[in-house]
Amino acid sequence: MKPVVLGRVPEGGPSADPSSGALAPGQPLGVYVHFPFCGVRCPYCDFAVDTRADIPHDAYADAVISELAARRAWFEGAGSLASIYFGGGTPGLWRPDALGRVLDAVRAAFGAASAEALEITVEANPGEVDEARLRALRRAGVSRLSLGAQAFDDRLLRALGRNHDAAAIPAAVRATRAAGFEALSLDLMFGLPGQSRDDWRRALDAAVALAPEHVSAYALTVERGTAFGARDRAGTLARPDDELVATMFEDAGAVLAAAGLARYEVSSYARPGHRGRHNGLYWSGAPYLGLGASAASFRPLADGAGWRFSNPRATDTYLAASPLRPRHVERRAAAELENEAVWLGLRTTGGVDRVVHRARYGRDPLDGRAAVRGCLEAGWLVVDEASVRLTPAGFLVADEVATRLWLDPPEAAAAKATAASAASD
Repeated sequence: MKPVVLGRVPEGGPSADPSSGALAPGQPLGVYVHFPFCGVRCPYCDFAVDTRADIPHDAYADAVISELAARRAWFEGAGSLASIYFGGGTPGLWRPDALGRVLDAVRAAFGAASAEALEITVEANPGEVDEARLRALRRAGVSRLSLGAQAFDDRLLRALGRNHDAAAIPAAVRATRAAGFEALSLDLMFGLPGQSRDDWRRALDAAVALAPEHVSAYALTVERGTAFGARDRAGTLARPDDELVATMFEDAGAVLAAAGLARYEVSSYARPGHRGRHNGLYWSGAPYLGLGASAASFRPLADGAGWRFSNPRATDTYLAASPLRPRHVERRAAAELENEAVWLGLRTTGGVDRVVHRARYGRDPLDGRAAVRGCLEAGWLVVDEASVRLTPAGFLVADEVATRLWLDPPEAAAAKATAASAASD
């Protein structure tokens, strides 16, 4: 999972300084490193991807380390370094010694942590890693591998534009285990063009048979700027209907739970002790520093507001920038971050912790949210003294619940009130 950026992020002007303001102290820190290079661009992908054959391994590592040196001070005062996540693109293609240099620089910048306290994840694709490369990553300190399996059917893999076949997935898992990895996550996708419920059940069974510690199961999202987006607008992308996609979502929960992988977030399932720490930082509003082309960062401030900023998307622009300036900068008000906290918290099975929310935002997460009653009556929410959380039925409509519970910032609410008063005069 990539860093969460909610809402429109406008271009930063000369007065937008994401280093300004005191960082909210004590929260654990995550570092995300975006490696844009990929063997192919999949037709559903809207990430910043670079498919050049000649990857500048060392030059890209140098640029990331330089960016880290320039922005390390922006995150002074954060708690311990909890996670380093290499995403992409396909960071499994990065030469291990170059990736290792970045990893060492991050640990040195924010203080070394024990292997148990620091989660270090690298995304990779089946068919593009072997045991020797994986052993080198393990020696560098990588503790967790995330394999982009996506499907276990060659027909569906071709439709997704993937450059591996189904047989490459168990081969990659065997190499991962032989290299010494004890934390393995598999990415799966459902709601695919031409995918039946039986196809999906077979994929779940195949994934379970490989005994991963973690599974991420995502419904296909068709983004406008992708090849799938163009086909969807042309009416030539035959996807399962919403009812079947909902059934697939429920199938994932049932099959994975029976195999010991419990859902802890809308799309995430894990064995005990193997929940993804990095994504947990996004969901809890903790600070994270994004390094590399297109990477996004978040600096929560002591006054309750926060800065979101991201880097240029184009690899060459990123490599040539000196000094590197954020491409997009946005200061989020405390009221806006409170909305995000409710939305992100509800994505997790634990929901929104009412005590933590009151301590951070000065009020209960239910205050002012008139739509709560309707969501309770619809059977989407559970509310008790400790938390507000989604029911199993609520997870099927998580975005709808979040939309209904979204509160306008004070200035927008005041404008609405003024407009309503004027209309009634």
